[in-house]
Formats: sequence, C-alpha cells, structure tokens
Amino acid sequence: MLEQQQKHTFVRSMSALSKREKWILLVPVLLLLPVFIWAGYWEWFQPEDWKKILESNKVWQKILPMIFPLGLFAIVQGGIQWLHRSSKLVIDGTGVFLEWPSESIFAKWKFLQKRFAWTDVKRARYVLSSQGVVLLSKTNSILWTIRLKDWKFSSVEPTQYAIKPAEIDLLGVFRELDIFEDASNEPGQFDLMKHPVTRSILLGICVLLVYCFFDLMIQQEGWAFFNFDYLLPHVIFAALATLLLARVASMANKRQPPPKGITAFLLVLASFSFLVTSYVVGIRINQFAGGPLILAEYHRDDKCENLIPVHKSLPVVEYTHKTKDYWCSREVDEAQTVKVRKGLFGHYQFDLGEQTQAIRDYKKKT
Repeated sequence: MLEQQQKHTFVRSMSALSKREKWILLVPVLLLLPVFIWAGYWEWFQPEDWKKILESNKVWQKILPMIFPLGLFAIVQGGIQWLHRSSKLVIDGTGVFLEWPSESIFAKWKFLQKRFAWTDVKRARYVLSSQGVVLLSKTNSILWTIRLKDWKFSSVEPTQYAIKPAEIDLLGVFRELDIFEDASNEPGQFDLMKHPVTRSILLGICVLLVYCFFDLMIQQEGWAFFNFDYLLPHVIFAALATLLLARVASMANKRQPPPKGITAFLLVLASFSFLVTSYVVGIRINQFAGGPLILAEYHRDDKCENLIPVHKSLPVVEYTHKTKDYWCSREVDEAQTVKVRKGLFGHYQFDLGEQTQAIRDYKKKT
C-alpha cells in the first residue's frame, strides 16, 4: 500500500470532448436523422411546409414537448462534461477522491465530489477491454469506473518519490496499492465487439435492419392489414429464428461463453430484427409466390378516409386523416382503380403507388 503521506494528483488529459462524449451528444441527432431521410424520400415536407411549421404556434406546441427531452439530455450531458474539465483525481493511502481546486466555485458543491476510502472498497478490478479501473463500494453498492486515458499525472507529495515522475501513471499507482482482482466476464466489464459470439450477433442485427430500411424505401407494395392474422406468421418465424440463434450461440464458444445477461439482451434485439425482417421479406415472397396483381374497382366512403371495394371479398383500403382533403375532392361515385394481390394464406397486399403520387400532386397544388 502507498505510504500515508504520499499523495498523487491527476488532472484531465483532454481539454476537448472525448470521442465517447461526442458520440453521446450525437445520439439524439442520429436517432432523428433516419426520420428526416424517410420524410424527405416520401416528400412529406416541402419548402412551403417548413415555412408553415415555423409560422404555426400550434405545431410548435406539439413538437417542443418531443424535442425538449433530447435538448435537456444534451445540455445536462454537456454540462457534466464541462464541469469535470477542471476536476482532479487524488490518490493517497486513505483512498481515491474526485475533487475540484479550492479556488473553483464547484469545490463548494459536495454532491459533485466522489470519495472512496480503501476501507470502503468491496471490489477493485482493472478491465483491459475498456482500459479502466472499476471500484465497488461496500456500504451503498456505488460503482465508480475510472478510465485511464482520461487522466494524466500532475504532481505527487512529498517530493521524494519511490519512482521517477515521468514513469508515474494512473494504472501504476493503482497497481502499487495491490487492490486489483482478476477481471471476469461480468456484464459491466464485457466488450461486445471483442467476443466472437456477441460481435456476430450485433453485426447480423445491423445487416438485417439496414436491409429492411432500404427495402422499405424502394418497394411498391404493402400489406393490406396490420393485425394479428397478418402478424402471426412473422411472430412464429421470429420465435423459431431466435431459438435457433440461441442454440448456435450456446454451442459456438463453450470454453469462454459471453455473460448470460448480455446474451439474453442480444437475443431480444435479434428477435425484434427477425420480426421486422420477416414482415418486410414476406411482402417480397408474396410478390413471387402469391397470386397476380389485379386491378380492382374502389370508391371512397362518405368520411373520405377509406376506399371501399366493389367486390366485397377484397380488403378495404384505409387512409389516415392527412389524406382526407384529397379524397373529399373526389366524387363518391368516382371509380378508383387499386392494384391488389392475393398472396399466400389469403393475405392481401396493395400497390398504391398511383394513389400516393396523386395525393402528392394534389398537395403541391394546394
């Protein structure tokens, strides 16, 4: 253990945001970007639409409650990182402390400081994958992760060191304390991208979701309904695929299996991706294995929200309230030609490309 009078001080190694901090702040933007790409592809918003949005108080009353949590998250996260720029990490024979210089206004805010006495440390681990030191408290189960690359050596007291100043680093000081246990594959210390099983599952999920996104952008047909009967085959497929993946994952690496909690979480994500992929691929299967695409006669209903088929065996075309103005501009007895396909197991799907384009042209004129 360090001698009682020996005190090492470390300061933040970077004045700018770290790569991890930048990614955290970019998360809200990355989540919203696909929405804007999708909206632009379908021409949901035109330049004049943006002008109307900016000039409408009612629209902002609806949008602001959705934007506020994301903005608050970014401000709070950025503020926390900015506060920690001037902090210092002090290690001595009594414990490890996160403090602010005495001249800093934040030095008075006790709740910002962290203090771990060595007598209160239940467990201390050095995690090679994340290059960090993990400390767990005995009394309140608080977990403190200290990343080594975030800190650089500043000073040590007294001036008579046991080692040269240039050789002092954070990990060396912790090793001198002799408090580490061997790192194990616990969820908080596991690197998903370094284990072959979890890495393969993650990459597979990404490939499936990317395919679904682009396939939905280019396809012309869609299911006639979104109900339990249409969803049941995809639920069954997702369940079977998830069970098969769980079996393969359990057999892939028996010598060093990933943590069960992480594996279970990845399997849940995989099951969701299987469900979405099955729903999207099912449309393609219906196009090749189902019946022909026929032209059927429809008429709008009195509420201007649905298209009712002349032949009662065909499904109703349901539209949202946003298209009401267009359908009300068409006469009730005006025939609307809709492309319909009866697919496998009697599941119908539509090709509403012509109707969608007509609605877009109408909105541009109005």
